[in-house]
Amino acid sequence: MAASNSTALVSWQLEDNGRSTWALVWSCLATIFACTWTVLHPDLPRRNSPTVRIIIANLGYWLLAIFFPEYVFVNASCARYRAMLLKNVCNEAQKARYLESVDRDSWLSKRARPLEQVQNRDSADPHSFRTEWTLRKCFCISAGGLALQSQDGWIYVLRRSDMQPFIQAGIIEDIDFHDRDVEDRAKADSLGKTFTVIQTSWFLADIIARWVNSLPVAPIELATIAYIACGLMMYAMWWYKPKDMSTPITIYVRYDRNSIPTDLLNHTATNPHGWVHIYA
Repeated sequence: MAASNSTALVSWQLEDNGRSTWALVWSCLATIFACTWTVLHPDLPRRNSPTVRIIIANLGYWLLAIFFPEYVFVNASCARYRAMLLKNVCNEAQKARYLESVDRDSWLSKRARPLEQVQNRDSADPHSFRTEWTLRKCFCISAGGLALQSQDGWIYVLRRSDMQPFIQAGIIEDIDFHDRDVEDRAKADSLGKTFTVIQTSWFLADIIARWVNSLPVAPIELATIAYIACGLMMYAMWWYKPKDMSTPITIYVRYDRNSIPTDLLNHTATNPHGWVHIYA
């Protein structure tokens, strides 16, 4: 009878047998937790949402990242694509607003133009305008991180579809908030990120060392490497998205709610959550 070439199954190994099974399982589970919890960048909760509901939603999103990491990566990729589209829309709307409001005959619009263009009244455009709608800002807007507050205390959280009409109406400009404001509100857990970097680096170094020395690698370790790869890809997609941002950035407008242009009020009426008073 021919000898079998299959690898013999090994039972639970204790601490005195070299690498224990408990240490192996604990290392893999700790790495998977680090790569699925700290990498998540959920959207902002709605105003006055109960804390219990927020915790349950975050736990559900974490379980989704554990059992279906590919779905979370696709979701992160779509979020980045929508933020890039919003960036183009906001920049074009801001530029169009600038070109409509600038005085072609003013010194400011002529100072950066060549002399022959200044003398030629028919020369088309004023000097180029540098827009500042960055990807970080647009990620913040897509996540529900930008709100308007009227003078009579009404708050409206902006959607992606709201940006173009509000920019064209001159209510919102790119200088109303900056990337630093987003970074200040989105103070990610530094301890959690440090733990993730240390844990994944140590785990990968251990796996590489075992491969180099022709030592066996457990299937759970290979699955953990897949989680690390998915986590890195999700980090890349969510790089500019604010993390752990609990309240939106507020822009105070010079209007009461009833004095906002009618077309904008009609547009915001399509928002199911709509305007909420600050004392609600």
